[in-house]
Amino acid sequence: MNNPFATLEEWLRRIEANQNELLQRLNAPQPNLPEVGGIELACEVLRLSKPRIYALVSERSIPHMKRGNRLTFSRSELLNWVKAGSRQVSAQ
Repeated sequence: MNNPFATLEEWLRRIEANQNELLQRLNAPQPNLPEVGGIELACEVLRLSKPRIYALVSERSIPHMKRGNRLTFSRSELLNWVKAGSRQVSAQ
């Protein structure tokens, strides 16, 4: 008779291995991603719509550069902006 706990242990090992692999992929550097780009880059990084990005730019609350009428965004500056807005979780 098979031990049901042995089966559960095997499942948990597989889940943990898959989770570790996913975390490694997420944390791995992605060299093909552009560092600087236009509104599409901001939408991709922040997962916001174009109108919302434009609203944040007009409020001057999002890091951006403007040369003439062309908006430019830096991926690292956008990510730092998101991280700076992170809230600490309080222990209850």
